[in-house]
Amino acid sequence: MMSRSSSSKGLVRDGVRRSLWAVVLSTLAFVVSMLLPSLMNMQQALENRKGMIVDGARASELAQSWKSSLADAAIYIGGENALVKLAVILLAVVAGTAMFAYLHDKRKVDFYHSLPVSREKLYLVNFVTGAVCVIAPYLVLRVLTLVCAHAMGFGEAVSVGTYLGVILCDILFFLLMYAMSALSTILCGNTIIALLLQLWVYLAPLAIQMMHEGLLSLYCKTYDSISYSDLFNHLRLSPAATYFMVNGANYGSGLADNFIRAGKPAYMLLAEYAAAALFIIALGVFAFRRRKSERAGTALAFRPLRLPVKAFMCIVMGTAFAIGFRLIGGKFWLWPGLVFGTVLFHCIIEVIYAFDLRALVKHPVQMLAILAVTALLMVGMQKDVLGYDRWLPDESKVASAGLIDYGDSAAELTEKENIAALCRLAEIGREATLNADSNDTGTAFLESHSLQFAMQNGTVKTRSYKLPVSEEVRSLLNKVYGSSEYKLKSSSLYDLDLDNARVTDMTFCVNQLKYNSETITDGEKAAEIVKTLREERLTYTELAKPVMSFNITTDAEANNYANGIVTDRDVKTLALIKKYFGLEPQSIAPDTVSQVELDFYVPGEDTWVGLNVTDRADIAALLKDAVATGTMRMYGNSDFYDLISFKDNARVNVTPAVGDGCNYYEISYPYDSFPTSIVEKYRPAAEKLAADPYANAATADGDIMVTRSDSLG
Repeated sequence: MMSRSSSSKGLVRDGVRRSLWAVVLSTLAFVVSMLLPSLMNMQQALENRKGMIVDGARASELAQSWKSSLADAAIYIGGENALVKLAVILLAVVAGTAMFAYLHDKRKVDFYHSLPVSREKLYLVNFVTGAVCVIAPYLVLRVLTLVCAHAMGFGEAVSVGTYLGVILCDILFFLLMYAMSALSTILCGNTIIALLLQLWVYLAPLAIQMMHEGLLSLYCKTYDSISYSDLFNHLRLSPAATYFMVNGANYGSGLADNFIRAGKPAYMLLAEYAAAALFIIALGVFAFRRRKSERAGTALAFRPLRLPVKAFMCIVMGTAFAIGFRLIGGKFWLWPGLVFGTVLFHCIIEVIYAFDLRALVKHPVQMLAILAVTALLMVGMQKDVLGYDRWLPDESKVASAGLIDYGDSAAELTEKENIAALCRLAEIGREATLNADSNDTGTAFLESHSLQFAMQNGTVKTRSYKLPVSEEVRSLLNKVYGSSEYKLKSSSLYDLDLDNARVTDMTFCVNQLKYNSETITDGEKAAEIVKTLREERLTYTELAKPVMSFNITTDAEANNYANGIVTDRDVKTLALIKKYFGLEPQSIAPDTVSQVELDFYVPGEDTWVGLNVTDRADIAALLKDAVATGTMRMYGNSDFYDLISFKDNARVNVTPAVGDGCNYYEISYPYDSFPTSIVEKYRPAAEKLAADPYANAATADGDIMVTRSDSLG
């Protein structure tokens, strides 16, 4: 009959009693990372509130400040506390190593394996003991933190449902990383080697993906350097990295791939990791049962793993050295870096395996084979064997699509017309980008556009394309930008809750060469203007010329800030602005400009030349339909309004007469109003200066007088 001390519960109880150090360490870790920061944050918030009351702050100011304090407290109490995540990861490593470190000592192995307990049961007892030593203090500190939050008046910061999701997420990630740590410890015969292997297991997937992104940026023409939306799909193999991208049972707002995930439930991810944890635990049981006791003290306890582990590490590090050498020394150093990194790590790993420096030159044939495989993989990336550049979205398999504007997240467009337009743009852009020769100036291109496609299988693909200047491209872009769906989903104006929140201020920019020209505090009138603009914008699909911009803030808890553009088609909105505030759009008048500069790219000399225009009639003509995209807060989104800032290798810049810290502003024009005739008058002078960079500063060409700019490129 089995005694109580030899039962599973008894063994776990004894194990926890012998591992009280782990309980104390876990308690201290969670006090420092969870309870203490939460108390400090809440106490500081209460002091600030008391100070505002003493200073006589208005009720609205107190309410807004309290909302901000609750949001800050939620970070420390809830699932966005990075300190708690770091503590969970470190404790998983410590527990996983400590519970199975006896396998690395021959005397302890002989003792434990002589006990009348099956290997499977011994593994589970050790595993459960480590889990209890961490999870029990975690749960106690979670409850204590929540009690303190309610006692101090911060109970609204995190709901009970959200808090339970945070607890579930933390425990699940701990169990997964704990199981990985335990398995790594079992696979090794030395504790130091086990810790190094765990570091590799946790971080290698992240390093591999970052190197993959680096190689794509080097060799793939359609690689998108703005958005890393594909990154998350591969980071799933690195739970330690993914852990920081979730907020309880939801994806975190700071996630790079916020196109379809930010703030949304992460139940599928958690289910995948739960299954992975169970699989790794089962794998640990299998490895623990098969592990030979005499392997204590060796680098790897399973000899068949030596070659694949070594090959994998050498390939990754050889690639890393290749990229590093190339970034430092240029293209030539890529291959020396690859050889150096592969050979170096092959030698290091052989020394670790044998615990002998004489093993440096051991297994040269394996080293050459690994080096050849690494070189083939590098050539495959250079030749785009996997077809990254050739990829095109299958319209029938696209769930949503969007354009990324100036680094912002793309709007999720789901209407068939928009998806079809974006798929066609991808097709045109792929062909144009792959066939574009850097020395060929015969084809004019728009600025690169980043297109993002969320597929029905959950993956997200992002590509950057050079779109040629053509009527079809213009028509497709205008169809997307002019659609009601795009306007509703891309403009922050439609996120404002004007029915339940008060407008605190509205700042207009009516002069295109001056920021923040008028600030309005009449909340009701400002709200009426925004509501009118939101309704009016959906009544037309044609793109229009921006004539005024504004920023607006409210006292709402979320989505309390927006910026907007008023175009010449928004006649009702313009009428209201004039009626309530007496503001009208102001075009760029010649007397508000101190300098107009024309920049030309001269293909024959492969250089840019800047010319200062001095003819007042030409200056007036250049400013006639001009739009300053910077002060209009368009930030590169000029395509939304069918504007162009660059045509036939020429662009226009202006310097305001009254400086505001900016030397010049880039000028855009409505698509059909670019001042081509005026610009072309100055091209011969630019070509002349490009051919002779040291010519006289003043150049006469008929009736045209130009002055060479200092911005000669």
